Amino acid sequence: MIEAAKAYLADDWQKFTSLLQSQLLSRVDILNKINGYLTERSGKQLRPLLCMLAARLCGGECRENTIRFATSCEMIHTATLLHDDVADESPVRRGAPTVSAMVSPTASVLIGDYWLSRAVDLLTEGDDREVIRYFSNCLNDLAEGEMIQIEKAAAMDTCYDDYIQIITRKTASLFMVSVMCGAHSVNCPPEPFEKLREYARYLGLAFQMRDDILDYSPELAIGKPVLQDVRERKITLPLLGAFENAGAAARADIVARIENGQYDGMLEFVRDNGGIEYAQNILEEHTSKAIEALSPFAGCRAKEILSVLADSLSFRKV
Repeated sequence: MIEAAKAYLADDWQKFTSLLQSQLLSRVDILNKINGYLTERSGKQLRPLLCMLAARLCGGECRENTIRFATSCEMIHTATLLHDDVADESPVRRGAPTVSAMVSPTASVLIGDYWLSRAVDLLTEGDDREVIRYFSNCLNDLAEGEMIQIEKAAAMDTCYDDYIQIITRKTASLFMVSVMCGAHSVNCPPEPFEKLREYARYLGLAFQMRDDILDYSPELAIGKPVLQDVRERKITLPLLGAFENAGAAARADIVARIENGQYDGMLEFVRDNGGIEYAQNILEEHTSKAIEALSPFAGCRAKEILSVLADSLSFRKV
């Protein structure tokens, strides 16, 4: 569906790609080389897609500022990944060495700062304080979400509400900014604007929940290491579900084992105590709510793609 969405956006997607490349040009050769490495391994580029699809859904076409906002979304997302790779000491992302591992952690932080500064420069080309406020609030959420996660990892006392707060700030916030900027760029009225924001929140939460389930699903996470979250002392949805079903004594035992770096039997504990099913049920509730948020919009190709993107996060068809 990602490729179908890019084909549907056609010339608008090409404009985004060209603007991203031109915005990253530097007088420093090594920076250009690393930026090229990053853009070649850019993943799905889901956030700019969401921005442009929201504009299409609300206005029927993307405008110049839509493309600028979409490009800023992608650049800010990449900046956060570069910073996260340092914080998490990640050697690999998307099957390739991270900048942190390949060059140095310092380089990864500085290049993340560069992408962030270029995104801000692009945003200030227009005179839209509302959109700048969207992005400013999002950056606050990203930083606060990371700090809450660090705090909870140290205490090992994450509960369901903590988990939702963390993934809302760290993942869903940029999904919401992406669709809000797209809708704003075509002067979307308040009521459909809020529905799109609701869609993006549920989509972003479901997106992260699926990733967290894959961390306990080696048969599905092909090529991706499992139990990475728990090695970083992150208590995510499948483990929370297993804790709820197993009880307080079992939770205390598992937490003690994690604190001692003992991960043997962790997959079995989560599976035997229904953690995967628990997480999948909550994930599917969120994908259904995302699709339901689109119901007021008239049928069109953009709506169809946004619905399928949400549905594709479900494990029903896996």
